[in-house]
Amino acid sequence: MKIRFRFERSEELKYIGHLDVMRLFERAFKRAELPVAHSQGFNPRPHIVFAQPMPLGLSSSGEFADVELEKRYELNIFLEKLNAALPDGIKAVDARESTSNRNIMSIVEAARYRIDFNAMQSSDIDSIISKVLSEKRIIVFKKTKSGEKEFDIRPLIYEITGEANDGTGFFNVLLSSGQHNNVRPELFFEGVRICTGIDIEMTKMHRIMLYGRAENKWLPLTDERFLQRDL
Repeated sequence: MKIRFRFERSEELKYIGHLDVMRLFERAFKRAELPVAHSQGFNPRPHIVFAQPMPLGLSSSGEFADVELEKRYELNIFLEKLNAALPDGIKAVDARESTSNRNIMSIVEAARYRIDFNAMQSSDIDSIISKVLSEKRIIVFKKTKSGEKEFDIRPLIYEITGEANDGTGFFNVLLSSGQHNNVRPELFFEGVRICTGIDIEMTKMHRIMLYGRAENKWLPLTDERFLQRDL
C-alpha cells in the first residue's frame, strides 16, 4: 500500500536538517509499528520519498512524502499511529492512498511562502510589489556545484501580495520550485533588494504549500489528479 501524506513542521523544529527529518520519520515508523517496505540488495533502504528537502530555518504547513507499507491500513489509523510516534513540532495532517507511478519529487513545480521582513518605515509594500512585477529581468547569483552563476528569477515569480506597517510586513509569494528552476525565499529576497534598492531584512519564512500543475491549475500534491496511476 502506497500512502501520500502531508505534514507540518513548526517553529520549534525549523533548524533540523533534511537528513535529520528523514531519520526522524524512519524511527517514527518503527516506533509506530507501521511496516515500511524496503529496497532489495546489500543495503536495504525504506521506501519513503519526500517531495522536496526543507531548508534550515523554514517552518511549513505543506510538506509531502510517499511511503510504501507492506500491509493495508485505514488512513485515519495510519495518521493516528504515525502522530503518536512523532515528536512535538512535526505532525502528519492528511493522508491519501496513491497508485501513481510518478516520483513525488517530479510533480512539484511551485511553492507558496509567507516571508516576514523588517524594512525602513517609509517602504511602501505596493510600490515594492509593483517594482518587482514590472521588471523584465531580476538577476541574482545562485550557488551551484560548479560555483556561483547568474540566475534570472523574474520569470519564476508567479504571484506576489503582501502587507506592511511601521517597518514590518510580509510577502505572500508563489515561486517556482521543484527539481529545476527552484527559487528559495533567500533568492527572492535578494532579488527584491537588487531591483528596489531598499534595505529589507527577512525575519521569518514559512512554506504554506507545495504544488503541482494540472489542467492549468496549481494543486496540492494530495489532489486526486496526482494520486492516480499514469496510463
